[in-house]
Amino acid sequence: MNLSQALAHMMKAYDAEYAFTLTGGPQEPLMEAQLNHGVKVVLGRCERSAFAMADAYARLTGKPTFGFAQYGCGTAYLPFSLVDAHWAHSPVIAVNSATDSNTKYKFEYQELESVPMFLTCTKWCGELPAPQRVADVLRTAVRTAVSGTPGPAYLTIPMDWYRRELDPAPEIYAEPAFARVAATRAAPATEDIERIVEALATAKRPVLLAGGGVLLSQAWEEMTAVAEALDVPVVTSISGKGSISENHPLAVGVGGRYSRKVANDVLNGCDLCIVVGSRLGSMGTDTFKSPAPETRIIHIDCDANVLGRTYREELSILGDAKLTLSSLRQALGDGARSDKSRGWREWTETARRSVAGWREKVRERASERVVDGRLNPIFVLSVLNDLLAEDDVVVADTGYMAAWSGTLLDQKTPGRKTLRAAGSLGWAFPAALGAKLAVGPSCRVFCLMGDGGMGYHLADLETALRIDTPVVTIVMNNAAFGFSYDVQRYLHPQSERLPDATDFLDLDFASIARSFGAHGERVTDPDDLLPALRRAVDSGRPAIIDCAVSKNVTPPVGRYAAAAGRDI
Repeated sequence: MNLSQALAHMMKAYDAEYAFTLTGGPQEPLMEAQLNHGVKVVLGRCERSAFAMADAYARLTGKPTFGFAQYGCGTAYLPFSLVDAHWAHSPVIAVNSATDSNTKYKFEYQELESVPMFLTCTKWCGELPAPQRVADVLRTAVRTAVSGTPGPAYLTIPMDWYRRELDPAPEIYAEPAFARVAATRAAPATEDIERIVEALATAKRPVLLAGGGVLLSQAWEEMTAVAEALDVPVVTSISGKGSISENHPLAVGVGGRYSRKVANDVLNGCDLCIVVGSRLGSMGTDTFKSPAPETRIIHIDCDANVLGRTYREELSILGDAKLTLSSLRQALGDGARSDKSRGWREWTETARRSVAGWREKVRERASERVVDGRLNPIFVLSVLNDLLAEDDVVVADTGYMAAWSGTLLDQKTPGRKTLRAAGSLGWAFPAALGAKLAVGPSCRVFCLMGDGGMGYHLADLETALRIDTPVVTIVMNNAAFGFSYDVQRYLHPQSERLPDATDFLDLDFASIARSFGAHGERVTDPDDLLPALRRAVDSGRPAIIDCAVSKNVTPPVGRYAAAAGRDI
């Protein structure tokens, strides 16, 4: 057995279906994996697109997901390709070639010291110390990636080792306990569960705040059960969207910086916030304003390093979301709803009425279908929201696309069905292709992009056609970087606007899609939007619906709330 064969065997042992790559060295493990183990090689048009596909696939399946890149320039691109996986806690395993060991330190072509480049964007990174160690070191990378709070790992291997014969052959096996995310689960202390119950007994306006850790732990059923037992409102962070069905009567929606106004209002009005699986970072709290700093906080997380870091906490609990919520539900008993909700029944009803009022305002705003001669983005999102089925997956880009989708698109069933770029502009389009590979033909995948983000990965329209991933991409085309446009008009109103820093040509992305052979339609008339979306779905091909939207409708972003006269 040589090293490439050992790598392919190990990938198969971890149930790999795909290996994502931009072609180059190493070729050998990819050939071995596909030809002899049935692991399909997926070729992207750049490192960022290949690893965005891997990232989305890993988020939806929870499996360690392997990607390959080559040394030199490919290595230099990889940190940018892994940062979103790092921020989103995605178990991507990047295997990369290093300089030939025979010519290292002799000015080899494209020579780089790669490991230091990955220290801040991976959970584990290292260089293979010897060819015979490939199996056990890869197990270490996988074990780290899927356990605790998940995250990417990076392993680099000298180019000349891939064909190196391994004698004796390494032991090829996967560790069943580390086959998927939530590989290790810490149970809470019994006394901590009792202290939660005691804290609830003195609360008048309690709220559950669900973060991304609820999804990583697959604890949405337990979150819903605790909410129903207590009859308390549930707010989610944008990363925690899906912790409860947003059609549930106790669901308030996404709070934080990209948020429904009603969700932040509920957070600001609570007197006890039980936080599950959130780091309480600036995005999820609108820079530590929601909940208010004086709020009593009970914080549950599987990572002790996040407890107490951003808020003063009445109770910090180290525990897996699923196990902790299950223990809490058991401790509450069958009479929890009648016994515990007496002190906050009116609070919960007020939250319900507030959510209903918010929905009515959204309907009013969506009824103005055209603004300044272009489609109203709120109208576009309302049409898409009505079209979405329970099993559909939505992949949204960062910035305004995350804000629009997080707040206005209802996730109708709990679970991980919404993915967003955690910060990398352009990520969502190739990521949606990886999402489609993860869910297969039984689920539709919709991608929400701005025209600025769409410019990053247009070439991957060819990828979508080649790997047959019929994703419907809605381009919210306002011929500008909308975020930067609003920075100028809201944060620098005293200055003359600088269009050179924000505005683009009004490109027709639908015609670009058709030139690739994909389905494409541009929508300027509101009456054409729903029929165009339906035709895109029915086409069975990758599709782009280019919506010419107004840039003068500001998404629900906290930093502009006052200046924009925010009401939703």
